[in-house]
Amino acid sequence: MKVNKTKSVVVLGCLVVLAAFLALPGAAVAKEIPKGLVIGYNVSLLANGYHQADSTWAIKYAKEKYGAIVKVFDGKLDNAVIAANVDQQVAQGIDMMSLQPMEAESVAEGVKQARKEGMIVAAFYIPIRKPPIPCVTISEKGAAFKMGVVAATKWKEFYPDKPIIWGIIGYLENETVDNERTNPFIEGILSVAPDAKEAMRLGPAGGREEAYKAAQDMFQAHPEINIVYGESVDYSLGTLAALQEMGRGKAVNGKPLTEIVVGTDAPEAELKQVFDPNVSLKITMGLTPKDNAMARIDNLMDIYTGKVDPDKFILILTEDKQIDYWSADVKEVEAWLKDQYMVDAKLK
Repeated sequence: MKVNKTKSVVVLGCLVVLAAFLALPGAAVAKEIPKGLVIGYNVSLLANGYHQADSTWAIKYAKEKYGAIVKVFDGKLDNAVIAANVDQQVAQGIDMMSLQPMEAESVAEGVKQARKEGMIVAAFYIPIRKPPIPCVTISEKGAAFKMGVVAATKWKEFYPDKPIIWGIIGYLENETVDNERTNPFIEGILSVAPDAKEAMRLGPAGGREEAYKAAQDMFQAHPEINIVYGESVDYSLGTLAALQEMGRGKAVNGKPLTEIVVGTDAPEAELKQVFDPNVSLKITMGLTPKDNAMARIDNLMDIYTGKVDPDKFILILTEDKQIDYWSADVKEVEAWLKDQYMVDAKLK
């Protein structure tokens, strides 16, 4: 039998090139997902109700769908702790990390080392571009803008002769929070009340107790504030507690007497205040811990199987839910709370 030497050489050369490509680091190679992969699941503050639900869903979903093990790491809203957690996970040699830094720069070296070690790394909420890795993040602008619109609209309805003066208790100088929460919220207020003014912004750099103290300082300096946005459940409930101690924070039949408090996260503790007709916390933005946890775990597995490039920055978006006392269907919100937070509660 006559052999075509030219064709054989071409085929052999193609096989050599293909083998070399598949050996390159980061090359897209389809893999089966083995049982027992270990995931480092990083949250910014485990004491926060949202992050507790998010972590619970991550543990449950990863085990049930992929047979994977989730280890939760608490960042405690501290860049040094978050960076140390990343170093610890690299040292342990776990298979995957889903990171939630306060600042991308604080974990950049840890991410570089993790990738050098061959670990799969992805970000949540705060994008990491140097080095570039995939990121699951929440599209919050629409809900935040609507919160500002509702707050301003209701204040003008209740008190048309009292100009709006707002304050912010939140994550100062955090680019992602500014872009997704703070700025759209303010734009929503100004779209209804162009003459509205800002009085103060404070960054508690901690949890509910720190927010309580910051709100005390804010309202002592600016008692005229009538819309205040706490950019997490700890910040909204800490603010409400400070107001109530001052004899404020009250409402009558859902009409706030001195200010409208706006929050974020929407676990049971916050929603019970939103639907209490005697409390001035009346608006919040419901984060979706179930949806976010599933998206974070799926993203890691898509990287593992080669569907997503581990060294390319991409955004995978999830959505929030705007909730307020005046327009929300309580039964629908209770069903949403049960689905997202695993809580069966009566809110009203």
